[in-house]
Order: sequence, then structure tokens, then C-alpha cells
Amino acid sequence: MKKIAAVVLSLFIMAFSAVCFAESYQMTYEANNFTEEMKDNQALKETFTTPYGAMKFQMRNLWGSGSDKRLHLIVWLNDKRIDDEHFPKVDYGYTFRVIKNTSNSEQYYVLQSIERAVLFGYSPEKNKLEVYIDSQNYAHEAGAYPYIVALKDGKLVLAFEKGNKCRRYQFKWDQKAKWFGYSELGEGWHSIMKDKQ
Repeated sequence: MKKIAAVVLSLFIMAFSAVCFAESYQMTYEANNFTEEMKDNQALKETFTTPYGAMKFQMRNLWGSGSDKRLHLIVWLNDKRIDDEHFPKVDYGYTFRVIKNTSNSEQYYVLQSIERAVLFGYSPEKNKLEVYIDSQNYAHEAGAYPYIVALKDGKLVLAFEKGNKCRRYQFKWDQKAKWFGYSELGEGWHSIMKDKQ
């Protein structure tokens, strides 16, 4: 009888752990099209508390640079510079959002335009920001707008939308690979705006 009780208790604990610690994503910050109104050489700064310390982002609208290097992104972790990149000028500007994995408090950072969406995350093993998701690496219709968002049900997705057509990919963190795995959810979805947080 004790063995049966122990097995039942073990199964209950495993089921409880799976429910309580299931991977779920939450959007914690969003600045829509924030670069559209930026003046020449204006910089915007935001700091976020992470499991590794203070992560500070600075995004500057570079005046006098070529259109391929108009947005300058610099990232610091605990006052040490860990990333420095340039992005092209785009119509309607860039959107920046922060998405947190609620099961482990890891944060991911999305920079998105009408042409491209990327999701960055800090790699403690490499002490730098990694580009974990880049919309340019996934099949989609030419001219489709990319979105990387957390849905109301806690899923992390990349969606491409053009007119009535919407294709989606869902992402889950692979702890062993230390990278995101994905599954293609196909086409036929309604607008991501109905489902995003």
C-alpha cells in the first residue's frame, strides 16, 4: 500500500510541477514605432532588471549616417558594453518590446519594423546578446509584415501578415540546446493583433 501511495504522490508532484513551471511568455514592455518621432541624434534609453543585473538599451537616430545605419543600438549589462549594432532607416519606425519567460524570469528583447523582426536574449555562457529569432530566416510571403509577440495564452510566436494572409511559427526554449526550437503553425490565422498581449 505504501508503494502505491508513493507512486501516486510522485505522479501528483510531477503533474503539479509541469503545470506550475510550464513555459509561458509575458510581454512586460512595449514602445510602438518609437523611432518614428525621434529627432536627429536623439537617443532613447531604457533599463531593465534581469537575473544577471541591469540591462540598459540605448537607441539613437543617427543624423548624417547612411540610411543603412540610421538606428544605432548599444546595450550594457552592469555598465559593461555587450552589444553595438546598426539598423537601417525604415518607414513607420521601429517597435521595441520586452518578453519574459515566466517559468525562469529570462527576458528577451524584440526590435521590429515592417521589414524585419529580431528577438535578442542574453547568453551568460557567451556574455553577449544572441539573435535567437530573425524573421529573415523563416518562410513567408514577400512583403509580409513580421511580428514577434507573446500571445494571451502565453505562447511565443513569430507571425507574418499580408492582407488576409497570416502565417505563424511557435517557439519554445530548449534548455539542452540553449536555443529556441520552433514549430510551423501554417497559414489561415486571423490577425495577430487579436491574440497578442
